[in-house]
Amino acid sequence: MFNKHPEQKQSRTVLGALGAALLMLGIFLVVIDAVGGFIFVVAGGGLVMLAWVASERTFERVLRVLNWL
Repeated sequence: MFNKHPEQKQSRTVLGALGAALLMLGIFLVVIDAVGGFIFVVAGGGLVMLAWVASERTFERVLRVLNWL
């Protein structure tokens, strides 16, 4: 992935790390409270998958949308 899009290496790494952190938090919350953690699991999983499989153009669009939030 990084060899395919070297100019996005840093942003994909940071987004993937954020997604992994949210995913771990979600799994922890699911163990403690079965309802609240699913939001974090879905958000974290989505960010990790975005960092891994998104094309260059799709990744740029999603970053543009996330910058507005």
